Amino acid sequence: MISEFKKNYSPFRTVDPFNPKNEVEGFICRESTEYYGALLITKINSREVPEQLIMGTPKIHYPFTSNFSGERKYHFLSAKNIEIYEKLDGTNILAFIYTDGENRFLSFKTRLMPFVNPKSTKGSFFQMWNEVALDYFDDIRKMINKMECSLSFELYGAKNPHLVLYDIPIAFALLFGVKSTGRILSPSQLSHSLPQTKLMKVIDSDYVQNYRSIQIELNDNLKQKEDNYIGVEGTVWYLHTHDGKCIQYKCKPDIIEAIHMAASKGLNKNVILATCWNALENIDVLAYDFIEKLLLEEFKQDEIYRSQQRIENCINIVNDEIKFRGEVLEEYKKLETDIAVKKVEVMRALSNKFPRERMGKVYKIIIDFS
Repeated sequence: MISEFKKNYSPFRTVDPFNPKNEVEGFICRESTEYYGALLITKINSREVPEQLIMGTPKIHYPFTSNFSGERKYHFLSAKNIEIYEKLDGTNILAFIYTDGENRFLSFKTRLMPFVNPKSTKGSFFQMWNEVALDYFDDIRKMINKMECSLSFELYGAKNPHLVLYDIPIAFALLFGVKSTGRILSPSQLSHSLPQTKLMKVIDSDYVQNYRSIQIELNDNLKQKEDNYIGVEGTVWYLHTHDGKCIQYKCKPDIIEAIHMAASKGLNKNVILATCWNALENIDVLAYDFIEKLLLEEFKQDEIYRSQQRIENCINIVNDEIKFRGEVLEEYKKLETDIAVKKVEVMRALSNKFPRERMGKVYKIIIDFS
């Protein structure tokens, strides 16, 4: 079976930034299948090791299908209960352990990369992850060894902007566990003391009714701010079947759901922007070909072709944002003054470098990223 995986996996050979003495080789699956994001590790430091399949964080689907008129058919299975947790809008980080046959190494990856990219231009995911999670590495290692599974986390906050805005600069939360077989362990099945997503509700009946009522509640609490939103991105449902399986579904406010689906009138600007930001988890410089590849996971080729100009515009928006952020932080660094101590002096000095209408943005960048 593993030999078959290699045919559809892309080869990689890279240094593990969390274990820099290890150059790891193998294959990574970037196809939209049950093995999406999975690693097959075959060599460490040019030595063959026992082949290890590290399952990635799976995609979570909606519990319904829609016909041409928009009518929905829900397909909830019979279950013991459903646990409903808050869905965070950030970057997924998978914690996993691999071995060279003698030693066991703890490491972390984003969805489509073998490891968290230490050179990422988006505020450095490696730096942000270490900032919030480093003190928990021993606990994460112990938990992986105890539960014999990888752990899926969300890295979220103002430093890691997505569609939903957060006041907190940067934080992380445990989502769920992933076995090597692909089996999901819900938060309630994981005994730990790590930060985790909020349990909102447990239900054992009226699934569709609860789904719609939660959507309405999420909508009522969602506020738009320019191209972003303040509130909760959605919920993740963990359906526990009678034969011991755990199946995940997602429930999002109608507004967010419509943005992410965006199928009827071409690709939505917000969807493309979110894809561009997410792409920076995997590449250092945005490129149209890579954005197109990510969009093909959800949209048809002709739809992407019709939106080519919009995609290129969004790429430019994100590139300009990254460039402006870098310029602000560079000028702030030159001042050698703490904005928390001398806010007026800092802002006055920077007002000579940047347009007046962007000074609010300048202040937010310094607070969020310095």
